[in-house]
Amino acid sequence: MKQRVISFSLLALTAAVAFAGCSSGNGPATGGTKTPETTTPASVAVDTKPVTLKMFFPISMSDTDFTNLVVEPVKKKYPYITVEMIKRNNKPTALEQLQDIYAVGDSPDLLFTWNGDLPSYKDVDLLYDMTDLAKKHGVDTGKFEPVVLDSLKVIMDNKGLPALPFAVNFNATYYNKDLFDRFGIGYPKDGMTWNDAIELAKKVSRTDGGVQYMGLSPDTLIRLAMPLSLTKVDAKTQKATMNNDSWKRVFELQKEIYSIPNNMPKKMNDAGQKSFLNEKTLAMLPTINLMNLGLESAQKEGLNWDIVQYPSYPDKPNTYGHVDTHLVAIAKTSKNKDQAMQVIEVMTSDEVQLLSTRTTARMTALKNKDIKNQFGAEMTFLKGKNIPSIMKSNPAPGPLYSQFESRTNAIALKKLEEFVNGKDINTTLREADEEIHTLIGSSAKK
Repeated sequence: MKQRVISFSLLALTAAVAFAGCSSGNGPATGGTKTPETTTPASVAVDTKPVTLKMFFPISMSDTDFTNLVVEPVKKKYPYITVEMIKRNNKPTALEQLQDIYAVGDSPDLLFTWNGDLPSYKDVDLLYDMTDLAKKHGVDTGKFEPVVLDSLKVIMDNKGLPALPFAVNFNATYYNKDLFDRFGIGYPKDGMTWNDAIELAKKVSRTDGGVQYMGLSPDTLIRLAMPLSLTKVDAKTQKATMNNDSWKRVFELQKEIYSIPNNMPKKMNDAGQKSFLNEKTLAMLPTINLMNLGLESAQKEGLNWDIVQYPSYPDKPNTYGHVDTHLVAIAKTSKNKDQAMQVIEVMTSDEVQLLSTRTTARMTALKNKDIKNQFGAEMTFLKGKNIPSIMKSNPAPGPLYSQFESRTNAIALKKLEEFVNGKDINTTLREADEEIHTLIGSSAKK
């Protein structure tokens, strides 16, 4: 039976919110932080009575970025709209926090999340098809990268538009130049396969002066699976999907990386960010966008780094991850949907996207290459870095996620550990499916 979001009667059973991403009528952006603003069609009649909209953030955005990229641009164009942030609290899941919010009659109008969590919101009937509103307010969906937009539409069986993308996460290989210099090894290059990265890591991984220096981190099993667009649960059948050759390939790749002498992290499934950013004992870290996640601070503390393309699977050249987009959705329960759409219109405008790209190093989801090419232009710590390498790869299509996808991460990581410690791969994946089936079955009975 379909759950109604207002009551959230079965909220505790929904998936946890995970982790924790053209042609334009305005013409291309060129060189500065200002571009013409999108204009709402004159025929659109919207109540201009002052209104405060609340945007829920299950993923983080700094107060400064929220002010600069949301609050002030919206207020500039629509003086009658005030946008307030509802921050993620310490509830076990974001949906449990929403339950408390709705209980006191303080429901959000907008959701700022990522595409992997849309199934959780769909499961509680919180998603709203904004197709008609986008047309009404002159938002040209053709200006977005098709693969990104498709990753959102898939949640509605390609029959609706549940959200619009604000930014797209990218993957790159960050490397510590000092470690390669110290050991007399040539730097990583664009276009490497995973095998190339592994062979290079073998030359760097060692113990020197009593310190373990690792050559390569795989980040996590989940990250390695993304270029293959893998899921652990089939979203349509709610059946486990790990017992197959594709997942076998991912497990074996991570084990091969860990098997490099001196390359096993202190804690298995450690994503490697602390070792790279803080301890400076990791030579290569293929991972997500770190430009506003501690990289600048690490550089100030002496990290001498640069980037190259994310390693590719041989049959998936120039491919990193899959579509991982930060998005904005209108809550189905909002009483101010027109004004909420106006907020999204501003956030996805060329002007705001250019500002975001230049000042926060977020990758735009727009097709506009002039905006893409200004990535990090006002961030001085990126000067001289191999930023063009980021543009050489593209994400794989985003899969349709089940609401159980995030909840099965712990099972997958536990099974990886068992495999690395000697369990047969076929047994490992069969047991993974069995445990996932048990988790889904026990949830359904509650």
